[in-house]
Amino acid sequence: MIKRTSGAILVTLFAGNVAHAQDEGAIQVGKFDIKPGLTTDVLHIDNVTYASEEADEIDSWVSVVSPKIDAYTEFNGHIIEMGYRLERGDYYSTDADDYTDHFAHLKGDFEINDRNRFKGVATYEAGHDERGRRYSNGFGNELTSVDTYKNSEVGAIYSYGALTAFGRIDLSVGYEDMDYDGDTELYLIRDRSTTKYGAEFVYRIVDGTNLLLDADRNEIRYDYDANPANPLDSIENRLLAGFSWDVNAVTQSYAKLGYKEKSFDAASRDDFSGLAWEVGMSWLPYSYSEFKVSTKQDTRETNTTGADYIRGTDYAISWEHSWVQRFSTTATMALMNDDYVGDVEDLREDDTKKLTLAADYEFRRWLTFGLYYSMNDRESNRSDIEFDRNVYGLTAKVTL
Repeated sequence: MIKRTSGAILVTLFAGNVAHAQDEGAIQVGKFDIKPGLTTDVLHIDNVTYASEEADEIDSWVSVVSPKIDAYTEFNGHIIEMGYRLERGDYYSTDADDYTDHFAHLKGDFEINDRNRFKGVATYEAGHDERGRRYSNGFGNELTSVDTYKNSEVGAIYSYGALTAFGRIDLSVGYEDMDYDGDTELYLIRDRSTTKYGAEFVYRIVDGTNLLLDADRNEIRYDYDANPANPLDSIENRLLAGFSWDVNAVTQSYAKLGYKEKSFDAASRDDFSGLAWEVGMSWLPYSYSEFKVSTKQDTRETNTTGADYIRGTDYAISWEHSWVQRFSTTATMALMNDDYVGDVEDLREDDTKKLTLAADYEFRRWLTFGLYYSMNDRESNRSDIEFDRNVYGLTAKVTL
């Protein structure tokens, strides 16, 4: 299913702003503000299973209904947030793609004193991969249902140093578990867990310019190995250094460059060591218009495609503009290059382009209508996994 915004992942929740949700109406229950909402979509997809030109493409109208409920409370400067969302998708031309997903999260933001802060978050998703995505690239038509999974994640960040101090440090720890439904080898080989550690040091050189040092470690463990002598278990270490600039009130940017290594437990697999980066900038020429650009290079897991890892490079640009008080548009373009690395034949090289255009009209404070279009195109050295996909949608969001 096309998603105009990403789900409730760890970084999104840590960076989220409760104040935005406060604009919605609330029901007071004890010390909690309860905020229900409902989003409905009607859309048309011209290539449901991401099929190539060599296969039959399925087109379908789709209806998506997504009710949610969030609860917030604040005490002594601390904020607690929890929420649940259900998403049901029904395809008019193919029952095999119907799905029901569940999302839940719990977040705490604790201000101990001006030098000590703590944030914690837990998320749970009973979700799905569409036919033709991830492991079923190129043969989505052969599946009789979507590929369902359970994903759970917990994380915490401890911050030391006043926000006005010259230096501060963030220490983080997290754990993520991915568990695909099904007990055959096809499912078991994709189940994995990741233990995460991180530290970031920020030092203010002059007003508006900060030195950044960022280190993290991921320990990736697969629950099942099709070949016990050649497991995909690995340890990743990354160190980045760079700067952030707040040139003025309308321009903020950051650039971090460094070194990444990925070491496999199996000696027969190709370890990686090389360059990694994160660069981004936001520019607000007006209070009602914002441009963002970003790029990132890192490694990704392969979902058992036969390779050892994926060397990924991403580029993105977006423009959000409020034309009048109630009408806004968003345009996003993303380019992704994935090189599959390993000692196997016919390794993939994919180039994917994604374009999303959306327009929203706030008919009432509690009712918003939207139109959107999404284009997804992948070119590859393997013709069976190339595809073109277009999605047209109408959405309505209701709150209190």
